[in-house]
Amino acid sequence: MKNKPFYGWYIAGIAFWANFLSTGTGFYAFNAFLEPLCNARGWTRTDINMALVIGTIFGFCGQYIYGTILMKTGVRILMLMGSLIAGLSFICIARVQTLWEFYIAYSLLFIGNGAYGGIVAGSVVNNWFVDKRGKAIGLATTGMSISGAILPLTALWLIQHTGMETAALCIGIVMLSFGPLAWFIVKDWPEDMGMAPDGLPSTVAVPTVAGHIPVPIPQKVQTHPQWGLGRLARTDVFWKLGIAFALLMMGTVGVMSQLKPRFADTGFSPMAAMLMMGATALAGAAGKYTWGVMSDRFSPIRIAIILTFANALGLGLAFLKGSWIALTAFILVFGFSMGGIMSIFPILVATIYGRENFASVLRYVSFFLLLQLFGYLIAGQSYDRTGSYDLAYAIFIGFDLIAGLMLFSLHNSGHDRKPKGP
Repeated sequence: MKNKPFYGWYIAGIAFWANFLSTGTGFYAFNAFLEPLCNARGWTRTDINMALVIGTIFGFCGQYIYGTILMKTGVRILMLMGSLIAGLSFICIARVQTLWEFYIAYSLLFIGNGAYGGIVAGSVVNNWFVDKRGKAIGLATTGMSISGAILPLTALWLIQHTGMETAALCIGIVMLSFGPLAWFIVKDWPEDMGMAPDGLPSTVAVPTVAGHIPVPIPQKVQTHPQWGLGRLARTDVFWKLGIAFALLMMGTVGVMSQLKPRFADTGFSPMAAMLMMGATALAGAAGKYTWGVMSDRFSPIRIAIILTFANALGLGLAFLKGSWIALTAFILVFGFSMGGIMSIFPILVATIYGRENFASVLRYVSFFLLLQLFGYLIAGQSYDRTGSYDLAYAIFIGFDLIAGLMLFSLHNSGHDRKPKGP
């Protein structure tokens, strides 16, 4: 059919929805449920933050397992089972009565979300694109931030009008519906459908004495990954890339997981605070797409450096209190910059290590992101000990500056395209 959209964009759409649900329910919805859970159960913010810490540990350990599984079975079965586990777990988090039950439910939520979001969603998009990878991954990862603009507000409205348990039930049912949708739409590789990445022609014209004859592009042949853990660990790019993005993510999750409570603590009503948090997440969605598109035109590592220092600037604006101009600038600058972190990260991995090695490498380098759990603890302890999040924000700015310097050292060492092999 003429002008029919490239099927890879349907894949990017599924990945968008996967990231929307997985990040929205495991992370952003936390803003809506945090205070109701504290009030209903008598738990502190640090108590509930521990669920994010424990869940993050299980979630990132699962990333290695999922990265290994998807190289053998593809992503469809993972997405189906993941949505089932995550949906049922989310329904349970509002019904449990003790902290240990809450921690178990939240851990299962992270495990399930990781089976259809994260490395799984990123890998299937990477498989379908090369030249337009930045745009496609940017589009897919906007789901993470769009969820922050929609899901917490939806959850807060449901909690206020139907109660905490019914709100969790409604969201859980939507999560359960994702698996069957992904099962019918997702295809792992364009070559499996007789296509080529980016929507390029699936045939090449071979000149002969009788003229040019179209010859089909052969189906993709799975090869053994070139980058194992031993080889990766012997390159400086692996360590600097992983640590830099771990530092960036500490600040991102520490701020965004409790941004609505922070706005509320400064005098805004719960709904106004949630709207401002949603605006920050919406700016993040624009950032994810924009930073991704720019990485198709310019060196991704240079884009990452600019993004990192913009993120530090955005956090610094949070200290200018009592001014609507400063507040608006914080929402726009921090939101736009932090949004690009999880779109640029997989783009850098794919650019440096190649399309066929993406899942193999990402399952290892993603372990560094496990360090983001300290962001939850830093934010929670900052509030519990000082009554504000200012100390945490100062620490996160320091992390951003260190990360920027590490990425800058990779750029100066000539790692814009590929790492030094052993």
